[in-house]
Amino acid sequence: MARRSSPSFKGADLLGKIASGLVLPILGGFFLGKYADEYFGTFPWITLILMMFGIISGLTWLYKSLNDDDKKQ
Repeated sequence: MARRSSPSFKGADLLGKIASGLVLPILGGFFLGKYADEYFGTFPWITLILMMFGIISGLTWLYKSLNDDDKKQ
């Protein structure tokens, strides 16, 4: 099946990239950090560190994927 290229599909594709590439690493860092903090009794330090890693990795991935999309066009 051919891929559609209407503006609404491009917008939905961009929204999906933002949701999966930016939000999920941050939430993953939060929940893993919260679990690790409860286990080690160090709340909130591991949570903050893993959330920062999530933010950095999410922004890096989003920047690279958006640049790749621009090069394709």
